[in-house]
Amino acid sequence: MPRARISLSRWWHSLSGRLSLVATLVLLVFLAVLSGVLERAYRTSLDEAKARELQLHIYTLLAVAEPDGDTLHLPLNLPEQRFNQPDSGLIGAVMDARGRVIWRSQSALSLPNFSALPLPLPLRQGQQVFAEVQLPDLDTPYTSFRQGIAWGLENELQFTFVILEDAAPLYAQVNQFSGTLWRWLGIGALALIAVQLLVLRWGLAPLREVARALKEMQQGGSDTLQGRFPRELVPLTDNLNLLIENERRQREKTRHTLGDLAHSLKTPLAVLKGLDTKTDPQSAQAALAEQVQRMDSIISYQLKRAVATSPKSILRGVKVQPLAEKILSALDKVYRGKSVDAELLCDDSVLFYGDEGDLMEMLGNLLDNGYKYGGGRLLVKIENTADQRGLEILVSDNGPGLSETQWRQVVQRGVRADQQQQGQGIGLAVVVDIVESYHGKIATVPPEERGDADLGGLSLRISL
Repeated sequence: MPRARISLSRWWHSLSGRLSLVATLVLLVFLAVLSGVLERAYRTSLDEAKARELQLHIYTLLAVAEPDGDTLHLPLNLPEQRFNQPDSGLIGAVMDARGRVIWRSQSALSLPNFSALPLPLPLRQGQQVFAEVQLPDLDTPYTSFRQGIAWGLENELQFTFVILEDAAPLYAQVNQFSGTLWRWLGIGALALIAVQLLVLRWGLAPLREVARALKEMQQGGSDTLQGRFPRELVPLTDNLNLLIENERRQREKTRHTLGDLAHSLKTPLAVLKGLDTKTDPQSAQAALAEQVQRMDSIISYQLKRAVATSPKSILRGVKVQPLAEKILSALDKVYRGKSVDAELLCDDSVLFYGDEGDLMEMLGNLLDNGYKYGGGRLLVKIENTADQRGLEILVSDNGPGLSETQWRQVVQRGVRADQQQQGQGIGLAVVVDIVESYHGKIATVPPEERGDADLGGLSLRISL
């Protein structure tokens, strides 16, 4: 029992189980409604046919009826033999204008209380009523058809012709139809459920393929999700592969960073171990301060390198314009004493599909260099690529600029363009790391390619 309960729970919590249950319930409800509608339509058609049949019996009685004063006379033997046979199940009767039974067929002789039948009041001329009645002392109901007839030249005589027939054959016919209907609907339901299960199994096969690929990758069979997936699942599998790649790259990056940090600290630590504080205290103190400053720079650089993230294209798009304006506003406060005319060309619809911290790190370092080394003018142009997924960043200033040799130097770790100003010289190196993690490019723009963005100084273009 516990094992069966666990299996049922797994089935219920599976996508195929839920879809199968819901589809089966919808199918059963639909078949139940359909059977009710068909049974109702069939019973209505039978009632209409029975009403026409009973009306024909009334016309048969009218054909043989003869007026006899204020009443009617009908022959003892009628053309329809069932009227002449007791307990035949077919009864005919005539009522006068006051509702009294003035004639009844011989088939009604076995009903001693026929005059006490619960028949409604007489009908007017042309009025017709088809209904079901329950005769006294009988278990089965009867169908009845009544029609008002006016007799005479001036319609002075009013009669109501009544035909009663045993409804048992009608009910038997309805029950037979219901049994046949439910039998075939049941067979059809089973066939549809089987087809439905096959369709669900076929339709959910790509999801099982994704699960299989994930399991194979977890077991070391593959580094990424491999397989042919339908169009709807391609974004999912691509983003999963991207996450896996980013996680692997970040893990390797962290391991390399820790190794670089340990290696970089070896030399300062070795110097500190060799200090002779007894012989020359002042020189040892100066060397200590220098090595501590060096270690602090190394740690700061490695920390920045470690937090430089990898691209996460499955994140929602980050609006670039408000972020750039926020950075420019902050730099205006930092460089309050230096008047800088910064122009931002960025539409409100420009989006960056990646980590917001990466974008802030890139723009912050680039714009800070523009404020610091520029001559007072700065142009920032940001736009999406044609496919709306990439990003183009152009930063130009009117400073002294950099030669190609200087550019190759400043993007190296710890190298600065101006050694007189404070800093570790790793800002552009961090920018390069982030750009490379997004498989992008960063390069200086030659003057002949700058166009309206040529301010005479350094011009950098980043393509992500």
